[in-house]
Amino acid sequence: MNRGLNRLTSESGIPYLSLLTVVFSLILLPINNAAKYLQYDRAAIGAGQFWRIITGHWTHWSFDHFLWCAITFIALGAVCERIDRKGFAVSLALSIIIVPVFCWFADPAMHFYRGLSGLCSSVFMVGAIQMARKARTEHNRAGVILPALAALLFFAKIFFEFINGQALFVHSSDIFTPVPLAHLSGCLVGMIAVACTEFRVHRESSCLPNYSTDNS
Repeated sequence: MNRGLNRLTSESGIPYLSLLTVVFSLILLPINNAAKYLQYDRAAIGAGQFWRIITGHWTHWSFDHFLWCAITFIALGAVCERIDRKGFAVSLALSIIIVPVFCWFADPAMHFYRGLSGLCSSVFMVGAIQMARKARTEHNRAGVILPALAALLFFAKIFFEFINGQALFVHSSDIFTPVPLAHLSGCLVGMIAVACTEFRVHRESSCLPNYSTDNS
């Protein structure tokens, strides 16, 4: 089982986890009523259709909505998978569950939710932290400042969405309403995922046998 997990999260040039995630959304897009039965629907989840907590991420309101999510997710995912695919996989797995659960408790008025934007937010935060950490080890000050600035701007974007109820980069009011809580929770999940992978790496390194010998 560990061998299979290592193979799944092994480093390679192709961001296949990101591509698979987007391809699944693309497959669902033209299927009649697929989104209706898979979207996050608070009433349906309350009635016991718990699969919607997970599947809602892969449903979209329109092709334009899908396209924005897909481009963003693949771009961010490609960066994360190249630097640390295991960290990316952890953030993806956690955000799939935590983002909709967080929204369930934090926003009872949110009846429907579709899209990869919550997952994108998690991946963005993981990528920003990974890039800053890598730049720090290389003593690259600009490489630390730029991801940190990007993260601050992203939080400013979320604040804009809270205040205006409108997506910053696309006019969405006629198609969908942005869910800043999903974006905020995604960012928090990204931070948790990085902390989890850091803890795992530290624990594994501390468990390595010490082969040093005393030659005195």
